[in-house]
Amino acid sequence: MTKRLLARLVVLVLTFWMAILGWQIIIWATEPPTWLLPGPLKVAQRFLQLWESGSIQHHIWVTLIEVIAGFSGGTIAGLLSGYPISQIKALERWLTPYLIAANSIPIVAFAPLLMLWLGTGITTKIVVAALIVYFPVTVSTAVGFKQVSSIHVRLMKSLRANKWQRFRYIELPTAVPGIVGGMKIASPLAVVGAVVGEFLGAGAGLGHLVLEANGLLDTPMLFVSIILLSAIGITFYSAVAAMEALIVGPWHHERRKR
Repeated sequence: MTKRLLARLVVLVLTFWMAILGWQIIIWATEPPTWLLPGPLKVAQRFLQLWESGSIQHHIWVTLIEVIAGFSGGTIAGLLSGYPISQIKALERWLTPYLIAANSIPIVAFAPLLMLWLGTGITTKIVVAALIVYFPVTVSTAVGFKQVSSIHVRLMKSLRANKWQRFRYIELPTAVPGIVGGMKIASPLAVVGAVVGEFLGAGAGLGHLVLEANGLLDTPMLFVSIILLSAIGITFYSAVAAMEALIVGPWHHERRKR
């Protein structure tokens, strides 16, 4: 496992520096104006300026709070609603069309209503992030629990296992890989939701910084904001992937040994 993670890290670092080199080659070859396409050095210098002024840290912190709270809230809500949907067929028939319809509408359409109801504070950004996380986690939870083998269920019933024992030893281990897969999909979407909320009205956050940079034609600051948002998304995805390795990996290992 350690060698595999090290190999992935090496590939990630090499890919990053190859992208930076390709970016710099384009700058050398075309020599575009800074307002159109700044080079990596210009972006790095702008980041250092923002860091030394102390402003970028505040924007990062605000967006992180929104993403963490939105991801946590959306995941908890998805888990709590996904399990009943998987167990009660009538509930699945009633709710699935509404979930699909709600997910088909772009989150940008909901955001103005949320701002009208909740105001322009951080709560609105958290709710937007939670809503965009909710659907994939709900679906993955419902699908995961529906993968439980009826043979295993009948076996547990024959052993007079109660509902909690069936959930703990059969249903949950079967559903966890699917649930974590949905969380991996939802983790970068939480960043999207937070930024969408900030676009519609915010005094701080990386989304707000993107709008500010666009209004000032400060393209290096725009690149700084985009790169930081990408880093947050990658970090969240990596954290969920690490959780998957810790939770799902040992369970699959034990299953293969049987």
